[in-house]
Amino acid sequence: MMYLKPRVWEWAPAPVFLRIWLWPILFVTVVSAAIWLWASTIPALTIRQVADGQVVFQSRMEKNGRFSLTYIHSIHRTPIEERFFINEKRQMVLDSMVFESYGVGIPSSLEGNETFRMENGKMRIENIHRNLDMFELRIGQVIADHKLLLRDQVIPLSQLSMPGSAVRFEISSLNVWVYLKGVLHIGR
Repeated sequence: MMYLKPRVWEWAPAPVFLRIWLWPILFVTVVSAAIWLWASTIPALTIRQVADGQVVFQSRMEKNGRFSLTYIHSIHRTPIEERFFINEKRQMVLDSMVFESYGVGIPSSLEGNETFRMENGKMRIENIHRNLDMFELRIGQVIADHKLLLRDQVIPLSQLSMPGSAVRFEISSLNVWVYLKGVLHIGR
């Protein structure tokens, strides 16, 4: 005859989510993720109206990200392009200028390591390397037709703010949470 063991009734082990050691780990993980989302920042090209500080445009920018401003010179009425990039300190750096006609408001001499050359009938000043934390620009009302060139997009500044108004260009730091919420503005 077979010997039968008496059955011992015990509590079943707690499911994984109820184990006491899991809750502190889960809490620390969630808090760490929230702190990272709030503290980590992403650089963004920001255009604000000077009058009231309202953001009219934002776009994520990487280190060495590039953008250009084009406009028609008010006196000799030829196009000018100013090219910028973002440095590791999250500053805008004026890198070069391209223009067709020399005249008032165009640099008259080279400084430091700047170079001048002609290419395809246009004059270029390169290696300017002027660091800018921010700059202000008054949007042209009649002739200037200011445009922002960013990642193969052409954005007329007159669509972002009224012609004649002043706007401020700056690199702002958006926390990752704001970026993930999709608060970047393109246009109004």
